[in-house]
Amino acid sequence: MTIVDSPLIAHRGASAFAPENTLAAVELAAKMGARWIETDVRLTANGGLAMIHDATLERTTSGKGRVMSMSEQEVCACDAGSWFSPEFAGEQVPNLRAYLQCVLDCGLSLQLELKENSGREAELIAAVVKELELTWPLGDRGLFLSGFSERITVGCAAALPEVPRALATEFLPADPHTRLKEAKCHILHVQSEVTDPSEIIPFKDIEIGVATINDAAVAEKFLSAGVTSILTDHVDLLETA
Repeated sequence: MTIVDSPLIAHRGASAFAPENTLAAVELAAKMGARWIETDVRLTANGGLAMIHDATLERTTSGKGRVMSMSEQEVCACDAGSWFSPEFAGEQVPNLRAYLQCVLDCGLSLQLELKENSGREAELIAAVVKELELTWPLGDRGLFLSGFSERITVGCAAALPEVPRALATEFLPADPHTRLKEAKCHILHVQSEVTDPSEIIPFKDIEIGVATINDAAVAEKFLSAGVTSILTDHVDLLETA
């Protein structure tokens, strides 16, 4: 039985139609029919948690500087919508608690990617676990944690063993089974730009996701090759295939 029960995960929400990692993107993804959503969480200077992909604020907010040099309150006060469209002006960076509650209210399942700062991984994991235990109905709603390093995935396994984990990689490992075992993960995510669908075929016994695909024909090739899910900015992607 696979963990992700949908061929599509909304990458940072409905991010082709709303500013990524905002509550507006979550709500729109749900309205457009998504069942799973992916997002990024970062540690702030005061140990808070903000939902933002980049280590710096400039690309997706009105702020400047590094997320880790500012408090949660300062990061979450930034305008995270105006860069995308005037329609979303004033949309703020949510903290993890607000984001989790929005996902729950929208009836979605969640992939939560922990964006690490080298040397602060344990602090990040502890803060995320605490918030999940307070806010998320563990065991009653689809959830898995993901990261690009074993420091994150192994740490999550120790802190919250009942929650599945995904290892994000660029290339498909030569021995995916061993790589997943080493990282204490259940799911493998690879990048579509450097992965050919034919590479996936021998590993149909592994739950594999592919990021980030915004072309319906490419999505269908990967799904036909046996991947479990694709991450996409276009929630309606498979409807156009």
